Amino acid sequence: MRLSRPFFLFCLLAIVATVCVRNNPFFWDTVQLASKHAHFFFESNFSTIILPEMIDSGHVPAFGMYIAWYWKVVGKTLWVSHFAMLPFLLGIGHYLLKIGRFLSGEKWAAWLLLLCFADPVLLGQSILVSPDVALICFFLMGLNAIWTAPDRAWLTVAVIGLGMTSMRGMTLAFGLFLFSLSLSISEKTGHSTWKYWTRVFWQKIWPFIPGGLLSLGFLLYHWQQTGWVGHHPDSPWAPSFEQVDWRGFLKNIAVLGWRMLDFGRLFEVLVLLIFAKHFFQKNERLSQLVLLAIIVFLVSVPHQLLYKGLLAHRYFLPFFLSLHFILFYLLIEKVNGKSAVRMPAKWLAGLVFLGLLTGNCWVYPKKISQGWDSTLAHLPWYGLMERAQYFLEENDIDRQQVGTAFPNIGPREWYELNGVATGFKEKDFGQDCFILYSNIMNDFSDSEIDELESSWPIIYQEKRRGVCLIIYKNPNQEICGN
Repeated sequence: MRLSRPFFLFCLLAIVATVCVRNNPFFWDTVQLASKHAHFFFESNFSTIILPEMIDSGHVPAFGMYIAWYWKVVGKTLWVSHFAMLPFLLGIGHYLLKIGRFLSGEKWAAWLLLLCFADPVLLGQSILVSPDVALICFFLMGLNAIWTAPDRAWLTVAVIGLGMTSMRGMTLAFGLFLFSLSLSISEKTGHSTWKYWTRVFWQKIWPFIPGGLLSLGFLLYHWQQTGWVGHHPDSPWAPSFEQVDWRGFLKNIAVLGWRMLDFGRLFEVLVLLIFAKHFFQKNERLSQLVLLAIIVFLVSVPHQLLYKGLLAHRYFLPFFLSLHFILFYLLIEKVNGKSAVRMPAKWLAGLVFLGLLTGNCWVYPKKISQGWDSTLAHLPWYGLMERAQYFLEENDIDRQQVGTAFPNIGPREWYELNGVATGFKEKDFGQDCFILYSNIMNDFSDSEIDELESSWPIIYQEKRRGVCLIIYKNPNQEICGN
């Protein structure tokens, strides 16, 4: 099969990027969803699909099994873990090009690829060993199988893949079913019988049945083995699933609005507003794109507003991609002379592209939490952490004397695959001789930051491109033994 030039270049860039990050440790949620899960399956030799309670987040743990399988076959190293992501990364590029051709033709297809990968959330996730990269690959595979090149077999594969990735993947598969059914409804004109619509329903649902049964089967088996589905009160992430009151609900709406504008997306929203009147004009393709965005939003977002900590940037990636599709189509319509917007399309496209890229430089003050796994801004963290550990070793400071916060707690083996069973402990200001702080840690409260800065001497600090790492020493000499 002959590769198109844009896809060949994308493959080359994806491989080069993977080589560049091949030694980066696991970061943020990938420590849990990739490393810890894979360690369990690797060490237990895949003896069970039910994870230990402390690392069981309720999802089908297929992604962890996938990484563990690579470790078994090739070796348990960081570079193997990163290169295991290449099939999904290349799949994303392949399907974005196909969707781009469907929306604009061969000439402009590559621009959709550039627009989507200018998104800091997709770009940030793409350099991690992240299940969300797999989720997006299967989402685009399913969308392509429904929309651009109808194919029941690939749709079935996509739905299975979504269900095996996470429970968010399951809800996204349901969204794809609604989109597929909605397309049939919108295409049908004239009077139809109940029998006709029953037949259409079964035709559309059939590719979703294997994946649905697999997902349902796992959830029932998990409930039978553990007594819970989704989450349980004693899990480490139970606070994220605490239901909010009406004040918390309003706060979540505000946070959601922030997420929609964060990391350069403000520029995209502004340009979409320029095109606002086009959403009310008759255009079948644009209507389908808007319908896709609405469905993806409804199956992905509203229920997250009911809980305390479920508004991470990466959770909105499918919706962000839907917005990119809309903007791309409108810009191409402008280029082809079908839009009445006065500002040249290339200026608007350039504004959005550069605006999104600047999102990788958006770093907030210390006391404002930010989604570090959804931007390239976190890249300096790896070098900072490596040098900080050298400092501790040179000064004979045991890691167990150092308190810190997510995502830096526990054996270094989980992060670096280096065989080191020791690691940093969860911070306790009353007991720890040292505290390791970084602004990539969102779990330091404002009062804790104030106390560190006002009362704790600094023994080590370094800052690179907006990321800081500081080691403080407890001012209580009795705790430190001197």
